[in-house]
Amino acid sequence: MKTIKKLLTVKAMKAIGTAALFLGTLVIVPTSTLSGHQPKCPDELLK
Repeated sequence: MKTIKKLLTVKAMKAIGTAALFLGTLVIVPTSTLSGHQPKCPDELLK
């Protein structure tokens, strides 16, 4: 009985880890894409 519980726990942890990595990628990629496109600031405003 312990081995079945241990096996299920390991599989659940792997599934959670995979889902977390996938969701992290979905959040990071659009953010980095949007931050890469910044409007050019006029030189008068920088002085």
